[in-house]
Amino acid sequence: MDKIKVLIADSYDVYRHGLQTILADSGKFVLNSAAKSGKELISAYRKHPESLCLISSNIADANIHELLQKLRAINSEVLVIVLTYSTDISHLNQSLKAGVKGYLTKNCSSSELIEAVKSVAAGEQAFGKSVSQLMIGRYADQAKNTDKKSDKNITKREREILKLIVEGYTSSEIAKILYISTRTVETHRSNLMNKLELKNTAALVRFALEEAGIE
Repeated sequence: MDKIKVLIADSYDVYRHGLQTILADSGKFVLNSAAKSGKELISAYRKHPESLCLISSNIADANIHELLQKLRAINSEVLVIVLTYSTDISHLNQSLKAGVKGYLTKNCSSSELIEAVKSVAAGEQAFGKSVSQLMIGRYADQAKNTDKKSDKNITKREREILKLIVEGYTSSEIAKILYISTRTVETHRSNLMNKLELKNTAALVRFALEEAGIE
């Protein structure tokens, strides 16, 4: 299996080197560059546009949204995971709308980081445990209001599946958790997208955030 190519961007030497060590020691990644500023990241990405970008929210001289625009101008299919010091739901929601594929807090474990990079490289989304818990807590509270027009007759089972999707579980994993077949999960997922007029999993996650009253 080919190793996943990664670019790291963080303003602090210690944390940047720590990320490099974690990924290098796993033996599953190729580190194309480690940038300490947005300018350095853009320069490196031009040379390695096939790389997944692991970006700290404190990156110098640019914010995440500006960086995403510049990265996307180089490669419209850019994959970005954001690492942040604190869980800011508003920032998370904005990042998802901007196209971020993964969102982790900096207190995540090494194994959680590695799995997130692998998941995003495989075309999935990845959220840290603390991020997922907060998202689901907000969504669950709001979901108690069954009179919302946006519910669009979503069933209890569909809500269970949506919750697990937001938490980052794959269809096969959801099937095992709920003791149903993978095909049934895919059917519920398809029904959710049809009812909500959404096109993909990222849109489902954004729907959950919006239902939770997050701006």
